[in-house]
Amino acid sequence: MEQMKNKLLLEADMADLRQGGCLCGAARYEINLHDQRTSNCHCRDCQKNSGGAFMPFTNVDAGQFRWITKPGGAFSASEKAVRRFCSACGTPLTWEGVNDSDTQSVSTGTLDDPSGLEITSEIYTRSRWPDILPVSGARQYEKST
Repeated sequence: MEQMKNKLLLEADMADLRQGGCLCGAARYEINLHDQRTSNCHCRDCQKNSGGAFMPFTNVDAGQFRWITKPGGAFSASEKAVRRFCSACGTPLTWEGVNDSDTQSVSTGTLDDPSGLEITSEIYTRSRWPDILPVSGARQYEKST
């Protein structure tokens, strides 16, 4: 299975291969951003996890992502997902849906080069801070998509 994942990641016809990782460099990943979907999550868990008003995530098919060096930290704030983070520096790296193993969500800010990514949707907007305006042109969802 892992071999198939790596094959999909590295041999995609329209590959946009990039790397990312944590602040201290202990955790690293490779990702193919072809057909990625980037959104801002305004849920309370993401606000607490990021320490900010929202958390941007970039989502790809699971076969388009692989750990180079997997982080040591994992936490579940709910039964919906596991959040992986660097146990050395605390950087939040991924959100892995328990019932959605076909998709990988990475914290967009952990990409070495996030250029060219466009926020296409915002989720859990019912928890959006009052002073944060919607991203122009992005689809808005009160809950998840």
